[in-house]
Amino acid sequence: MKKLHMIAVLVVFGTACVFADKIISADALPKNAQTLIGTAFPGKTVQYAQADFNEYEAVLNDGTEIQFTGNGDWEEIKSYGGIPAALLPKAAADYIGTQYPNVLIVKAEKDWQALEVTLANRMELYFDKNGKLLGQKLDD
Repeated sequence: MKKLHMIAVLVVFGTACVFADKIISADALPKNAQTLIGTAFPGKTVQYAQADFNEYEAVLNDGTEIQFTGNGDWEEIKSYGGIPAALLPKAAADYIGTQYPNVLIVKAEKDWQALEVTLANRMELYFDKNGKLLGQKLDD
């Protein structure tokens, strides 16, 4: 019984070590991720990048944090310097530009069906995948 317990512990520990975050170079990020960083954040450089199983994270020299899927599509971006509205669906970008013209986008998070955007004024906006506004609230 002790041997079985020890084997189970070693398997769990070994698996955790294999899939732990791994520091990588910016060149090891998926091409889509590298392209997004170069076009959406010109002049910024990757200070830190890591891979975790099938996801990537990059931190730029201005503090911007970007999480990517395995193929390099962004999942979440946080930036106190502002996130370009062009990264959002056109309808969402247009809505934000009209309703909040001088407010920075500081966080954007998307999944397969929805998008959540946080503005610098703490307003949280919720859009469907096409950019149609679903709701909004002030983050308290």
